[in-house]
Amino acid sequence: MRYQCDACGCYLDPGEGRVCDECQRKADQRHKITERLRLNGNQYEMNMEELTLCRD
Repeated sequence: MRYQCDACGCYLDPGEGRVCDECQRKADQRHKITERLRLNGNQYEMNMEELTLCRD
């Protein structure tokens, strides 16, 4: 049986899960960004106190 990441299709080790570490990291980053942004009526608000710059 072949194990592949559901997001990018790369090959995974058995028991590693359904998503590779890189795709999981990207998903976590997107989730953090959407937590900071919220819709208030017709305007988006951003919590600037929690904003941190990502460095690769």
